[in-house]
Amino acid sequence: MIATTCILVLSVACSAYGNVLTRRGLTQLGPLEDFRLRHLLRYGWTAVRNKYVLRGVAVNFGQFLTWLIVLSWAELSWALPMNALEYLIVTFLGWKLLGERIEPRRLAGIGLVSVGVLLTMLSWKAR
Repeated sequence: MIATTCILVLSVACSAYGNVLTRRGLTQLGPLEDFRLRHLLRYGWTAVRNKYVLRGVAVNFGQFLTWLIVLSWAELSWALPMNALEYLIVTFLGWKLLGERIEPRRLAGIGLVSVGVLLTMLSWKAR
C-alpha cells in the first residue's frame, strides 16, 4: 500500500503541477474569445509553442505514466477517488504560484473533499 500511495501522490502532484503550468502559459496568451475555426487554430498553434504550456504537457505525460503504474497495482474504485487530492494541491499551487485568491467557501469544499479522500484511502485492502 505504501508504494502504491507514494506513486499515486506523485501522479496527482504531476497532474496538479502540469495544470498550473498550462494555466500560466494560457494566462500569457489571454482568453480565447473567438471560436471561429481560423482563430481556434491560431490560438492552439500559439498555445503549443508557449514554454509553460509545453512544460505542462510534459509533466502531464509524466502523470499518465505514473497513473499506469497505479492502475496496475490498485483497484480503480480506490485509485480514482484519490485523484481528488489534486483539488488540494492545485488550490495551494494556484494560491502560491499564480496568486489566486481562495475564498473561504471554496476552501471549506476542498476540505470536505479531502475528508472523503482520507476515508477512501483508509478503505485500502491489500490483494
